[in-house]
Parts: sequence; C-alpha cells; structure tokens
Amino acid sequence: MRFMAVLSIGLAIGLAGCTQVAEKAENAANRSFTSYALGKPYAEIANLGQSPMARLSGSDATFGPMIGATSLKNGMTIYRHMAPAARTETGTNFVGLVGSSTVSENNRLSYFLVGADGTVKDWATGSVQGSASDCVQYIGGIVNRCNDMRQLQASLALYDARVATKAGQPISSWGEPAAAAVN
Repeated sequence: MRFMAVLSIGLAIGLAGCTQVAEKAENAANRSFTSYALGKPYAEIANLGQSPMARLSGSDATFGPMIGATSLKNGMTIYRHMAPAARTETGTNFVGLVGSSTVSENNRLSYFLVGADGTVKDWATGSVQGSASDCVQYIGGIVNRCNDMRQLQASLALYDARVATKAGQPISSWGEPAAAAVN
C-alpha cells in the first residue's frame, strides 16, 4: 500500500516534469521564431508569408494576423499578432469497443515594438490555449461523441499578461499607452 502511494506520487511528479519540459521547449521555439523580426521593417514582418527557416522546412509558419495595436507616449507602437503553434493529441482505445481522444492547440503570441522609423525595436512572445476538443468513440469509431471546448475570445489584457519581452520583462516596460482620442 505504501509502495503504491510512493509510486503514484513519483508518477505524478514525473508527468508534471514532462509538461514543464514541453512548455519550456515551446517557449524557446516561440522566442527563436519571434527574434527573427528584430531590426527588420515591421511592414515586412506583418506581410511575412513564411519565415526563412519555415521555407526551408516546408511549413506554413507565420506570425499570424494582427489582433491589436497600441500607440505609446514615446512615439512607438506595439503590434500584436497571434498564430497557431503547438498541437497535442492523446488517446486511448479499449479493444476497439471504447476509445477516447483529446486534441488541443496552443496559439503563439508575437508582439512587436515598432519605432517611428517603422523598424522592430524589440519583441515579446508567449502562448495561450487555442481550441480543444474531447471525443469518445464507441464500437470502433462508428459512434462518436465530441465536445468542443474552444476558448472564448480572450481580451488583449489577458494576452498581454502572457507575453514577455526579449529581456524577460512585461510589455509595460516598453512605455505608457498614448491617451485615447476624444471625439
């Protein structure tokens, strides 16, 4: 009994370690991908169909569409982009009678601090959970029951809290937002 408790705790710690390793690997990949933009014209980055590394590998990696922009008092602008990133699939099957699967996707957040001259001065990156679905299959997949657990559109404030700059700082370190225009 005591051995099973110790084994269960060890297994839980091991699985938690795997999750942390996967998150660290995803974060390192996001940082490497986003760092490509530093010093380049933002117009080039915003219209980038594929990064040079993605072209070599044949993937369709981009920074994704712009999801928001904020002008700062110091004359710079923050441009926010989001694109699909990591996809995880897990599943089980019991003799073809009953099975289950879970598919979840993470989105990469890429933020660019752009100077008045139009070049990228700094970047920030992070990730947020995208869509997720849980499915149960009965009788070899003839009957499927799936629940879409898609995340509701989150606010920019939530996304802003999930990114860190090249130096590991929050984007608030880039400066204060300019006053909103009053009509």
